[in-house]
Amino acid sequence: MKKIDVTVIGDINVDIITSKIENFPERDTQILVDNFELTSGGCAANFAKAISLLGLKTRFIGKIGQDTFGNFAINSLKEKKVELKISKGKKNTGVTIAVPFKDNTRSFITYTGTNSELGREDIKFELIEGSYLHVASFFLQGLRESTKELLEYAHSKGIIVTFDTGWDPKGWSLDDIKLIKKILAKVDIFFPNFREGKKITNAKTKEEVCEELLSLGPEIIALKLGERGSYIATQKENFFIPAFKVDVVDTTGAGDVFDAAFVYGHFKNWKLKKIGKFANAAAALSTRDYGSKNYPIIEEIFKLIN
Repeated sequence: MKKIDVTVIGDINVDIITSKIENFPERDTQILVDNFELTSGGCAANFAKAISLLGLKTRFIGKIGQDTFGNFAINSLKEKKVELKISKGKKNTGVTIAVPFKDNTRSFITYTGTNSELGREDIKFELIEGSYLHVASFFLQGLRESTKELLEYAHSKGIIVTFDTGWDPKGWSLDDIKLIKKILAKVDIFFPNFREGKKITNAKTKEEVCEELLSLGPEIIALKLGERGSYIATQKENFFIPAFKVDVVDTTGAGDVFDAAFVYGHFKNWKLKKIGKFANAAAALSTRDYGSKNYPIIEEIFKLIN
């Protein structure tokens, strides 16, 4: 059996994604959509599918319910050749209703379900293997304070730790931010979006956000700027990488694909600019269809870059 390259811990759910609309309907009214899709989702599960498609042997650790949605999500990961270490919870499998708008913004309605039950007791430390440990959707799964222990174990085994908070920062309390800062002391590569970065640091610009985040412990900050691109920063270098233009259908999961492609490039020991460009291109390509239906392979990514 091929050895594990990446271990992923976090959320897994199903995504119900509508076609683009102009605005939410008013209360007690209805609008019609052209289409909707059912795909598997969850930031951690999306990352696992995307990086497995890129060719790294991936293990996913998460929790589902004993229901049809849980079976659907598992089969989706199996199709992408992800090794699964899944426990069953008492609640139903998590569900996110994703509503994309015509201006390429999005809104989500999420039932966390069994993701909120995922705890330290569900994770056997010996299953954390490979070159990388990726933890995503920090606030949507039940690990919270136990996360630090997982990251410390990974470092004790020489495993690089990557981290994505994956939650709307409007919902963060002061205690949440303190906890994130403690976690970041154990993180090597951090993948915030701009809003998350500003919430953690109180900084205003992308440069200031990254400078403050680097001071908390990570070696690399890969700041996601949505349709503008990304900004990559270390203590020695920093640079902006513009986004690639594609015909966007749905941006759900694009940030998770960015993370996966970035880790792939880091695994290959590429220079940071090449990694950032590769990650931007992968994220752009993922938006051509709903959810995780059209995650790119390596050849497609290089084709877009070239």
